[in-house]
Amino acid sequence: MNEKFFDLPREKQDRMINGALEVFAKNGYKHASTDDMVKAVGVSKGLWFHYFGSKAGLYIFTYDYSVKYLLLEISTVIDEGEKNFFELTKQMELAKNRVIRTYPYLLWFLETAEGENAAEVAAQTEQARQNLIGKFGELIKNTEIKGVADRARRDKIKRLTTLTINGIIKERTVSGTEPEAVYREIKAYIELIREMAERTGTEETPIS
Repeated sequence: MNEKFFDLPREKQDRMINGALEVFAKNGYKHASTDDMVKAVGVSKGLWFHYFGSKAGLYIFTYDYSVKYLLLEISTVIDEGEKNFFELTKQMELAKNRVIRTYPYLLWFLETAEGENAAEVAAQTEQARQNLIGKFGELIKNTEIKGVADRARRDKIKRLTTLTINGIIKERTVSGTEPEAVYREIKAYIELIREMAERTGTEETPIS
């Protein structure tokens, strides 16, 4: 990657990053086309390759940048002493909401990238992927859910919450919903799952 990319005006940097995020999020690495990025942001294909060298170079940069940007936002919002799972999750979603105000497709891109196995990019993004997984795991591993003592049950509730949130983000990104409206919807679902979990927490039948 050509470091002179960061000498470009910030507005142009963000346009190019957003173009890459959108195309990679919607198509994955193998089916992403730099022609589509050109159409999305109006920057010539020659300029893309001048700064990133290849599609692989662009993907690796986009992934690393996305992870660093998200982790930075999380570090400014999260109270790492919070042990209530649902409260911590709302803080994490606030950080994500701040991210999508600048980069609407960033979260969808990171979710899609979890299943990316193309040899030319998988190994080069693995360290950043592990950094992201490690940070999220560290934040939620010791969080509690009121009334739910069984660890396996807590883990299922946490997974249900994550899948619900990811689904909302993807659906609302496609529809172009305003970030604040997305955040309000996510908070409503978090509270709904919290209510259901705490109400049934002492029951023996696990959530499936």
